Amino acid sequence: MSDSMPLSLLLNISILLLAATVLGEFRPLRRLLRPYDMTLKGQLVLALLFGAMAIFSTCFGFETHDAIINTRVISVTAAGLLGGPVSGLGAGLIGGIHRYFYNPTSFTALGCCIGTICFGAVGALAHKYCGGLLRRRSFLVYITVTGELLQAGWLFLLARPFSAVVELESIILFPKIVINSIGMVFFFSVFLQLRRGQADDLIEHQSAALYIADRCLPYLRQGLSNRENLQTAADIIRLHSAGYVVVLSDREQVLATSGLSLKEPALPEPMRQCMEQDATQVLGTDRGLFDREGSISTPLKANGKVIGALALVVDQGGLRIARADIRFAENLAHLFSTILELNTLDYQIQLRRQAEFRAFQSQINPHFFCNALNTISALCRTNPDKARSLLVVLANYYRQTLSINEEFVTLEEELNNVRNYLTIAQARFVDAIHFTFINTADGSSCRLPPLIVQPLVENAVRHGGVAVDNRVVTLRLEGEGDWLTVAVTDQGHGFPEDVLRDLNNPNNRRYTGLFNVSKRLVSIYGAESRLHVDSTPTGSTVSFRIPVVPPTATQIPLMADAAEVL
Repeated sequence: MSDSMPLSLLLNISILLLAATVLGEFRPLRRLLRPYDMTLKGQLVLALLFGAMAIFSTCFGFETHDAIINTRVISVTAAGLLGGPVSGLGAGLIGGIHRYFYNPTSFTALGCCIGTICFGAVGALAHKYCGGLLRRRSFLVYITVTGELLQAGWLFLLARPFSAVVELESIILFPKIVINSIGMVFFFSVFLQLRRGQADDLIEHQSAALYIADRCLPYLRQGLSNRENLQTAADIIRLHSAGYVVVLSDREQVLATSGLSLKEPALPEPMRQCMEQDATQVLGTDRGLFDREGSISTPLKANGKVIGALALVVDQGGLRIARADIRFAENLAHLFSTILELNTLDYQIQLRRQAEFRAFQSQINPHFFCNALNTISALCRTNPDKARSLLVVLANYYRQTLSINEEFVTLEEELNNVRNYLTIAQARFVDAIHFTFINTADGSSCRLPPLIVQPLVENAVRHGGVAVDNRVVTLRLEGEGDWLTVAVTDQGHGFPEDVLRDLNNPNNRRYTGLFNVSKRLVSIYGAESRLHVDSTPTGSTVSFRIPVVPPTATQIPLMADAAEVL
């Protein structure tokens, strides 16, 4: 008997390990064992499954001294460890009740019944309070020993005659603890390995979604308006995913497909439903456009609103939609939605910057316009030809100033605006403006925001004079590698303290010309391009530096408020 009992227990454990390995190959069971996706229905199924294993252990256990030596502790405790209270107690009740009625005349029947239920309770408590220790073999041994000792305690409490219980436990308790502890370690390791494989699959799908989203990022920055870019994104998804047919749409029609030819851009019903319900739609077989094995349609959103849909259609016969496919589609749609939302934010910032520029254009000094007209009016009698040429210059100046729609202009265009301004100013302050232009930079390829240099020159002309009839202004352009430095110097009496304070105050609401220039520079190029003012009682220099090649729309910093960094 002493040799047969260990062999019987080892045989039972081997069969349990084989059953666990085979069951682990079934996809429904693998889904049930996901700790992050455990449902009440799943726990009940686990209770039935592990309860059936407990029944098997009882039926094929080793009988001795009117008792059945078995491996119920492994399956029932594992049910609690893997599934929680419902699984553990459910498997314990199934195994315990079966044990009682399997041999109700045995003096150990009631004690083993209650002890089996305790196995499930021990596993459930460990699942709830000691989940981080389940990967430790020593903890699994401790749980098994605890369960076996509890069952022995119930036998000592309930079974009679007491001497028979003592004799039985002195024979079976130690070998049961040793062999079942080893069996628990191996049995539970099978399911832990299965969970690790599931985690690896989840990480692999998330990594694939991140990789695809990164590849598609440049093509989604223009939103759903550029079909050519969307087609490229759809091709990238198909190339780097598991053979899916890819469909992208807005709320009205299909915009791009990969692996599928469409005669009409009509919106497929699954995609329409997913947008209307704002939820993923999974269909095993579609009768409409997706005449394949199955499809996953999930909405694309921006700013909390559904703006389109992504559909992945299984393109390989015999394959069914797996939960991993659904999670992959949802992760990809979530990443795409984030990119599209950033595109919306980028567009809003661009609109705001344009609105600020329009406001700046509308604030061009009306006094300058009135003074220029007065000067031209005075010249009409004394020098009509000069008055006529000044009118042309004034018209060109205001036409260029007020009709600029581009975000960047050439350096030559900006300098022409400065020349037009100086021509008009010279006519008003006859021989009073002494302007020097020093250019040591190759600005042929340089593009910069419009109305950046002219306000600095105008400020120097208006406020930088030694006297009313002596205004010395110098405009200097210097190249420093890939950077262009622009500096405007005057010989006035320096900036007032309150102006300097306002210029360096991001909360300034006076919106002076220099502040607006600095704000626009920072919003486009960053803080390193802000205006730098060197003010002394004998003159001031206002300068800034910008890259020779301007940033593209996607490179312009996304600033909620550019003034915050001034």
